[in-house]
Amino acid sequence: MQEIGETRDAILEDLAKRVEDIINANQHVKSKYWIVIFAKSTKYHVDGKPMLAQHIKPYKTKPMSMVGQIVVEVDNEKGTVSWEVNMPDVPFEYNAVPGNKYIPGGEVVHETTTIGRAYA
Repeated sequence: MQEIGETRDAILEDLAKRVEDIINANQHVKSKYWIVIFAKSTKYHVDGKPMLAQHIKPYKTKPMSMVGQIVVEVDNEKGTVSWEVNMPDVPFEYNAVPGNKYIPGGEVVHETTTIGRAYA
């Protein structure tokens, strides 16, 4: 049986590995650069619903923040990597599900955005 959070953890692990590979391949880059991760609808459908495809694109200038994307800022000179996560929807309320009083494993997820009124 699949556990709550198992798919999320696998997706995040894959993303972290892909971003790490990009950073390692670009250690020679002196100026800051950004890696943007987002999903777009494809022409394919499953059960009448459009499939999404994940995209990862590099940018030499900081892209505008948009709901539903992840922006990774890389500064090789300082040795820093910063993640900006802009969630695509209102955060899920686990306590609203009948019988759920807590998130299994005691996990705490803080969903933030730099976009004003993104959850309004």
